[in-house]
Amino acid sequence: MNHPKSMVAEILILAVSGGVGASLALQLAEHGVGIAAIVCAVCAVVAAGVALAAQVGQGLRTTVYTCPAKGCRVSIRAAGTSPEELQRLRDLATDHSKHGSAR
Repeated sequence: MNHPKSMVAEILILAVSGGVGASLALQLAEHGVGIAAIVCAVCAVVAAGVALAAQVGQGLRTTVYTCPAKGCRVSIRAAGTSPEELQRLRDLATDHSKHGSAR
């Protein structure tokens, strides 16, 4: 299943984190910081960007259905499923009589 929104968001986050890392490297170099410290700082910024991109991408690829019944805490999360399975999960989550005794 193709997810253009998540791909665009991930690419944008990675580009921004790369730009921030490069800017940080230049600023640190101007202040005479050693190369090892610069590499560590840039790697930390890029790693944080990669982790954020992965979380945002996963969130955009996940569908959540919750029961509309007051006080019911049933919630179903689905990712990478067929439209038929999504419909089945939606029906299960939104029809309180199908899961009313679940806790």
